[in-house]
Amino acid sequence: MGQQSPNTSKKQSKAQRTARMAATRERVAAQREQERKAAKRRSAIIFAASGIAVLALVAGLTAVVMSSNDDGDKKSSANNVIADVKPDPNTKSDIAGVAAYTASQGHISKPKDVTYKQTPPVGGEHDPAWQNCGIYDSPIPNRNGVHSLEHGTVWITYQSNLPADQLEILKSKVKGKTYMMLSPYDGLDKPVVASAWGLQLKLDNASDPRLDQFIKEYKEGKQTPEPGSPCTGGVGKPTS
Repeated sequence: MGQQSPNTSKKQSKAQRTARMAATRERVAAQREQERKAAKRRSAIIFAASGIAVLALVAGLTAVVMSSNDDGDKKSSANNVIADVKPDPNTKSDIAGVAAYTASQGHISKPKDVTYKQTPPVGGEHDPAWQNCGIYDSPIPNRNGVHSLEHGTVWITYQSNLPADQLEILKSKVKGKTYMMLSPYDGLDKPVVASAWGLQLKLDNASDPRLDQFIKEYKEGKQTPEPGSPCTGGVGKPTS
């Protein structure tokens, strides 16, 4: 075999370099394409994960809102306040059948409404004006009656179909007495209910001796949040 000329060797070297460069460019292009596809997959995974996280957050917030709406205890709206009143298992009464509650104080002015979970209410947030004590022939507003409880009043309520002789017994316990209030009340589950701040006694009839015990113990009793506050000069016109 004959010896190659210098020109031939140079041409071969140039062709080899060109081939190597072309191969390098192909490898670089392939690598970049792989990196682009990998980045695209990562973006898709991140996007999907973000979407899942957002859906989970929305679901969680929805559950919280629904739970809050279901929890009557509990939440108030812009136009309505749920009175903060809860059963108090730690307070015991010597009078059989008395239920005890813890109740928040505070004034809620109109047009905001106040909703009470107890029937009738035994305390909680209420109207700035108290109900004048005495005897009423028609129901009185809860929000004003509760304010009177805060001042030490015992509020006796009764079913509208209470027999006349029973009603006369109740009136005799209120007429001419300070810090006593009597009114009919719709929706009672017992014929007669006596309430003081944070305390309530349900009775089957007005002659039950526990009613007098309740009045003696809790009218202006130690449970009164604002002892000495008036039971006149408020709202309402009692018949006597």
